[in-house]
Amino acid sequence: RKGVEMLPDLIANSGGVTVSYFEWVQNIQQFAWKEDRISDELHEILQRSFTKVVDFAGEHQCSLRQACFALALSRVYQASKARGYIR
Repeated sequence: RKGVEMLPDLIANSGGVTVSYFEWVQNIQQFAWKEDRISDELHEILQRSFTKVVDFAGEHQCSLRQACFALALSRVYQASKARGYIR
């Protein structure tokens, strides 16, 4: 609003989901990660995601929120196609 770009909720909320995934991985490995590693991994993933969203939004002249949804739908489509759900 008023020229200030808002961080889309899809990115903001993904941090909690990502950390939950890290917990799952730790349980599978039966090895606890140090807090620094979790923080570093999360930062890298969120930074990469945000960069992709900003680049997409600039390239397609849309909002960050629209870019998030477009990228998410593209990933679901690609995964569905790879699994043979879509021809």
